[in-house]
Amino acid sequence: MTTTVPAMEETIQELRKQAPWAKVVVGGAVLTQDYADRIGADHYAKDAMETVRYALTQSA
Repeated sequence: MTTTVPAMEETIQELRKQAPWAKVVVGGAVLTQDYADRIGADHYAKDAMETVRYALTQSA
């Protein structure tokens, strides 16, 4: 997973251009809230279940 971290910021930038309505959630053991903020993610989740809970609150 750590090999994909540098590409995340570029991916988020491209998503903002191509799908500005999409929410971006990043997380897991190799990331931090600070990093998520720096690369422009909408949300940091410590694990998959937190991502599900976030998604459910966004669709309500």
